[in-house]
Amino acid sequence: MPSSSKKQFSYDSPASVYFCPVKTGEGLQSIREKTSQLLQKAHFSSLLQNEKICAIKQHFGEKGSQSHVKPEITKVVVDYVKQAQALPLLVETNTLYTGQRSDSYHHLMLAHKHGFSIESTGAPVVIMDGINGQNQKAVPIPGKHFSSVNLVSDLPFFDSLCILSHVKGHMLSGMGGAIKNLGMGFASRAGKLAQHSDFKPRIDGALCTRCGICAEFCPVNALSLSETAMQPNHALCIGCGECYTACRYEAISFNWDEANNTFNEKMAEHAFGAIINHEKRILFLNYFIDVTRQCDCWSEPNPVIYDNVGILASTDPIAIDQASLDMGLKVFGKDIFKEMWPQLDPTMQIDHGEKIGMGTKQYNLIELN
Repeated sequence: MPSSSKKQFSYDSPASVYFCPVKTGEGLQSIREKTSQLLQKAHFSSLLQNEKICAIKQHFGEKGSQSHVKPEITKVVVDYVKQAQALPLLVETNTLYTGQRSDSYHHLMLAHKHGFSIESTGAPVVIMDGINGQNQKAVPIPGKHFSSVNLVSDLPFFDSLCILSHVKGHMLSGMGGAIKNLGMGFASRAGKLAQHSDFKPRIDGALCTRCGICAEFCPVNALSLSETAMQPNHALCIGCGECYTACRYEAISFNWDEANNTFNEKMAEHAFGAIINHEKRILFLNYFIDVTRQCDCWSEPNPVIYDNVGILASTDPIAIDQASLDMGLKVFGKDIFKEMWPQLDPTMQIDHGEKIGMGTKQYNLIELN
């Protein structure tokens, strides 16, 4: 539903994007030091207020994940926020799919197991959408698909935000970076469903072996066996894409052009809702290291398949994701996200985000030694 509102969101154009290269095999301590350097160069302290909450948003890693941003790195951000006399809080939301992170109890236990405890990071963890994803608030935006988006109700209580994103492939958007972290990470369960609603699987009976693996991975039992092939129940389907990645026989597909474009646009609109009331009070850090084909939600083996690029910092989510794509092209001489997911176009989320006014693709790259 198109919006008639014209909420103005202030940003600088061109944006400043700071960059520190990180070599493959570089130690964790070096990455911690470069994170500290980027926080200082980006003047993050100027965005923080004394005794006000700074929400540090990141992925705590699905069970078995090795590539998410590590708690030792998060602690650098926590310490910086404390030095600025602000109050750091680690935040995340529950997942749409069934797993270790689909409810707050198991999610918090997993976060603690992965090292995100008060003792190790110096900050508490809050799962923003409640025990089972019930906490939400409609946030008005100037969108193409939505006039308002359903996000976590905690957003108004955060004075500033710091978004730590692991840059990697993603089976629905092509690339996961700052926009994906915002759009999925601050959406309520209803918001996540709204973003996924166009991804409905099609099953080729000639290729389907009826092995049942896709049904095992489906979190909502939307697949059932017929005499010839698996049959999807689109009324139950939540569009998570788990069946596609589980299929070993290429029998499952989507209407990629329509679904991918719409998903990326909807994701960008939810991302805009997450920041529209926090302008000039957000810093983004993109960790373009340990690059995997799947996102950090993937619980199956998810090996690192590309060399490290580096860490980027900016106050603009559009600019930092555009700069991440550009740095990937520069370092690898090819579009690795297109190589990982040839049917997807990760630029759609960036283009649409710029179009609706949440940032700019124009940036000045400031490389740090």
